Amino acid sequence: MNNLSDSLKRTTWNFFSGSQLTFGPGAIGTLTGVLRREQSQRVLVVSDQVLCEAGIVTQAEVAIQQSNSKMEIFRDGEIEPSTETVEKLIEVATEFKPDLFVAIGGGSNMDLAKAAAAAFSSQSDVESLFGFNQVITATAKVVCIPTTAGTGSEVTHSAILKNSTTGNKAAILSQHIRPDVAIVDPQLTLSCPPQVSAESGIDALTHAIEAYLVRNFFAFSENFDQGLPYEGNHPLGDMYAEKAMCLIGQNLQRVIDDPHDLAARSGMALAATLAGVAYSSCGVSLAHALEYPIGAAFHCSHGVGNGIVLPAVMEYWSTTRQSRVAQIAGFLGVAQSENMPIAEAADAAISRVRELRERIGLPTGLSAVGGNETDIAGLANTAMSLDRLVALSPVTTTLEDLTGILRASL
Repeated sequence: MNNLSDSLKRTTWNFFSGSQLTFGPGAIGTLTGVLRREQSQRVLVVSDQVLCEAGIVTQAEVAIQQSNSKMEIFRDGEIEPSTETVEKLIEVATEFKPDLFVAIGGGSNMDLAKAAAAAFSSQSDVESLFGFNQVITATAKVVCIPTTAGTGSEVTHSAILKNSTTGNKAAILSQHIRPDVAIVDPQLTLSCPPQVSAESGIDALTHAIEAYLVRNFFAFSENFDQGLPYEGNHPLGDMYAEKAMCLIGQNLQRVIDDPHDLAARSGMALAATLAGVAYSSCGVSLAHALEYPIGAAFHCSHGVGNGIVLPAVMEYWSTTRQSRVAQIAGFLGVAQSENMPIAEAADAAISRVRELRERIGLPTGLSAVGGNETDIAGLANTAMSLDRLVALSPVTTTLEDLTGILRASL
């Protein structure tokens, strides 16, 4: 069966999603109803000190109190969640014995909760869960409430952690860690600083663009035993990615110019969630493969790293995916792009991404975060080792190709 499954190209694709998505201003108040319907008795809230001091966690506390559930709050979330912090959270969970986790914050807090819920439920060491499909049973229920518009972690099947032993980032990938409920309340992003909003926004854009451009689903072989970590590009993924790109084109600069514009914040919150749905099904590829070593080497945010390499990745793919890159121009609001020759529209899409990145104040190259020519070989080698991401490239990618993308991103 394994030999057969390895040789069969697919004629079908799959789509996975969480159980519930609640969206809109004031949505955090619906947490009470979620807990009542789940008949949750013990709720472990996962957040950080900044959000506690900002009063955002208090809003969740009120909703939990109204459900009559017992509550414990973990306040030690960090910018890059580490396996060490996951272990601390597991210790709290072991003592408190929650039946439901509520994560409040950006992707870091949500990934922290997802990883801890999996390790706690399976009584496993968190490092043993790295890779695809190592979480093989349902975990404690997880509710995610994002306070940034970027990662889409509230709807994805992944948790990215820094391995405290090696210092490297690693991923847990399993359909069993996809949150049961996502509560997306754009009002919670109103206090998000412009820099974080910009970094989160370009992250969401990278998710949408890569999901739209990755290798097609039918290029992959069936795996009847394990399934696939990502499906490759498919029509339903296109629908989510296209809408996400349109919303980002309309709203990202607006939230930087006026952080209190709730309509723009709502547009970005929805875009981030839609992009999360798209990429957690279709996949991401070279921008993310390159970002992981860039972030580790120069200690820049995930969004900054993605933004640095995204235009050059699009350019590298523009020959194979030229018509799709051209379509992105229209999604991002390039005037009259539908009347341009395809090659011109593709160039306009790449230029629009560069322009947007600059207008929202993000670094425009590796040199801006401390990189130079001597760093390229090491970064390219590390990125090339991330087989799961590189395999999703619509172009068969070599080490020399990655070196060229990095050189173009200096």
